[in-house]
Amino acid sequence: MLATLLTAAIAVVGASAATPKPPTLTFLYSINITMAATQDIGVTPIGDRGILPINGGSFSGPKLSGNVTAGLDWGLTDSKGTFSPEAVYVLQTTDGAKIMVTERGRAPNVILQFDTGHANYSWLNTAVGYASGGPSAAGISLDVWQLTPPS
Repeated sequence: MLATLLTAAIAVVGASAATPKPPTLTFLYSINITMAATQDIGVTPIGDRGILPINGGSFSGPKLSGNVTAGLDWGLTDSKGTFSPEAVYVLQTTDGAKIMVTERGRAPNVILQFDTGHANYSWLNTAVGYASGGPSAAGISLDVWQLTPPS
């Protein structure tokens, strides 16, 4: 009996030790976000906080493109100099849709979620985005990918 239980336990452990299938990435768009001057809040117990008004920009990709209309990033810079964005901003597509983007992460890696009421882009409401990039002359430049679970 004990041998049978051990054999079953080993089979379960062996099955769970297999490498899972990774998600896929599908390119959504590249974005250049422009920002106004930082309002420095100062060094807080959790890092150096700055408020960065997002005042424009543009994005372009195979399924959507347009302009950034407004937003705010209240990110933190930790004691090692790593910036962690926390931002909300609005994309306005060339066909008039408005899409709210929420982004968080630890530079250069950022996770994005989307909210929209526009039927043409409702697929974004369940999408999770991954972005990588960094500072540019006028603000931030990112390449954004849709993360899709394995099938």
